[in-house]
Amino acid sequence: MRELLGQIAQLEGTPLARRARELAAALPACESVGVHAPDGGLDRLAEGARCLGEGDPLERIRRASGDDLVFAIPRARGAALRGALRFENGAVALDLRWPDPPAEGALGLFVPGGAAAGPDRLASENRLVHLRVRPRAGLDLEALVPADSQADRLFRLKSALFASAVIDGTWEAAVYLPERPGGMPGAALALGFHFRDAAVAAMEHFVADLQRTWPVHRVELRGPAGNGACLPDLNVLPELAPCYVATADAIVVGWNPASIARALAAPSSRPDASDAPARLDLDLALVQRADDLLARAFPGSQPPLHWPWSRVLASGRDDGGALVLRATLVPLARTAS
Repeated sequence: MRELLGQIAQLEGTPLARRARELAAALPACESVGVHAPDGGLDRLAEGARCLGEGDPLERIRRASGDDLVFAIPRARGAALRGALRFENGAVALDLRWPDPPAEGALGLFVPGGAAAGPDRLASENRLVHLRVRPRAGLDLEALVPADSQADRLFRLKSALFASAVIDGTWEAAVYLPERPGGMPGAALALGFHFRDAAVAAMEHFVADLQRTWPVHRVELRGPAGNGACLPDLNVLPELAPCYVATADAIVVGWNPASIARALAAPSSRPDASDAPARLDLDLALVQRADDLLARAFPGSQPPLHWPWSRVLASGRDDGGALVLRATLVPLARTAS
């Protein structure tokens, strides 16, 4: 536990680092330690820290699990979230079990089922964060947009594109490193489809609806990955000029032409986890570079956060209705002295 707290304490200038140092200082000097906050407040964890003997129920649970740390987080409703943590060759491996995750609504899009999400569709070069999911409840995006809501009126999000009959039930998102100080990160979303012609027709209908709502014009977009269109004057947000491309198996939507170009570039090597129903890749080294670019653009802003890990890799799956997550915090590469 001290090793984990020491790593968290390296997040200088954050409340989390301060709390980790306080908890580490309060831990008794013994092989196994147990902590308990009766009211669920993390700020009171250190108050109940105690050494655990071999016969202590908490120590028996930990030894039976084979992990370095086991924990339970109670909730106001439903069963507690339970997890375990262990150190593997310098990396921190975290397992979490959520007994009753949401099945519907926006949060349901992040809850995977049991079927594999398949290989990446978006390029990985300079990718800050990447998420690919095959939701357990399917991908009925249309149902998330109330009829005649502001989102529906402004962006026609009740389009046939979002009907589950067109898309194949997988979605993927990526955010890319800004290309200049103060620039917007690149962003792209991929929706797999069953039938390419139907998906393209639905997307073109969606673009036509937008043109009837906003004073924008359509520009053809052609490339080796497929064809599509851009709306270069839909500038309602910084650098927003959305584009779409229909590839062989997905509709890819980008924040602007540069985002589309980066998302559809040749993918570079990444660990193969295509059999996972959900997976996340967060490149903390690139996040730190993005923070550096932001600090250069805005002198006097907070200094970039230095992470004690280089990457977070996570995967998730359904297990009898529960959501089972595995996350690995990859350590920084050792430098030769």
